[in-house]
Amino acid sequence: MRSNANGAEQRPLLTSDVAAPADALTRLVARGDQEFEAFFERVESVELLPKGAPNRVRLRKEQGLAVRKIENGRSRLAAADTISGPAFAACCDRVAGTTRSIGTTPPRIRTGRWPALRLAQIEQAESRLTRAVNRRRVGFPMEITARRHRRQVQVIRSRMAAPPQFEEYFSLHVKTPWGVWGGLLPSLAAEDLDPVALCLVDRLRSRGLPPHRPGPGVIVLGPNAAAVLLHEVVAHALEADTLALSGSPDQVVGLKLGGPELDVVDDPRSAPLACKRSSDDEGTAAISRWLLRRGRVRQPLADLAWAERCPSMIPGAARRASRHRLPGPRTTHLELLPGAIPERELFAEAAGGLYIGEFDRGNLDPFDGRCVLRAPCGRRIGATGPRDHTGPIEIRSRAVDLLAAVAAVGDRPLAGGAGWCAKDGALLPVWARCPSVRLEGLQVAD
Repeated sequence: MRSNANGAEQRPLLTSDVAAPADALTRLVARGDQEFEAFFERVESVELLPKGAPNRVRLRKEQGLAVRKIENGRSRLAAADTISGPAFAACCDRVAGTTRSIGTTPPRIRTGRWPALRLAQIEQAESRLTRAVNRRRVGFPMEITARRHRRQVQVIRSRMAAPPQFEEYFSLHVKTPWGVWGGLLPSLAAEDLDPVALCLVDRLRSRGLPPHRPGPGVIVLGPNAAAVLLHEVVAHALEADTLALSGSPDQVVGLKLGGPELDVVDDPRSAPLACKRSSDDEGTAAISRWLLRRGRVRQPLADLAWAERCPSMIPGAARRASRHRLPGPRTTHLELLPGAIPERELFAEAAGGLYIGEFDRGNLDPFDGRCVLRAPCGRRIGATGPRDHTGPIEIRSRAVDLLAAVAAVGDRPLAGGAGWCAKDGALLPVWARCPSVRLEGLQVAD
């Protein structure tokens, strides 16, 4: 069986017939309001430590399964750290509350081989990043830790089995004498490492500068910074469980959050090639979901549980950090549709303002809607574009005010990682494709 999510990995997670566990889950259903789900997971992480470190290569592999009972909007979960028929049967017994819940003979469940390790691409990351920095005519010591993350999942429900899914992506941790850079990358190819080099060089040239003084003005966010803005003030704000903290989630549909320049989509099918998803972590088909359409809320992020509570919501956005956690509504791949303004015009109308290429920290308070975005450095905008470097910058504002400040959207989107989503302490990768944006009327705080 092959994943239809992407072509990066052809080896299956389960090699046995998925009909056997599906039939077993069907036998668990005692009433029409009950549903059962099996979640199979395989995770691999390869870490290459900086040169000079002992035992530079660290490898972590694990696999397991979980069975979930869904009844009256409530879930009961049982997980195991192995994949086998007996482990599956034991989890079924735990969620059903009885022994031999699926019969005396566990279904046959077998797994395929682990994917090939392939260390070469990780080993090349350090030299490629060093060359990308040197092309900007600078050089400085760097301790680079590169990681490759792989994940295979298979979801089987009592009435269906979703296609298996595979994800592969990378993360970097770069330590320099003046700070640490960390982020997600779809690959370790030169074109994905070049923006990292640009961020590192900007931090070099802004080292030791005092924090930028507060004051109203124009701010241009580069694509990476715009992606973090979308993640914090659009995606997090429109997750059904976040909306439920301050009211009814379905009441936000139609609410105006920004101007007509804001068209924001969440579409797991458009993520980087090795991270594309055709279904979510509940086995529901992934869709192209309009979060904002011309600045108005169209479809909040929902999983099956929230879609059942709020009929106007559409499931398909369920993510889970591991088999030991219940799924929840989360974003996968955010996209801000490009506008019609060329990049040079975006800067031409922002002379005297501030350019921010990246945010390294962001936080949204779900109760009062206040957001804090921190940038390690910035640049002042001159007549021809960004020029002099500045020290750290912090933006404090309500989420609605941040979105209302978007006055223009550039015409050249770039793809990349929006960062780790650490909501509820569970790390999940978030991808994005964004152009630069211009904000007007915001206060920049120390």
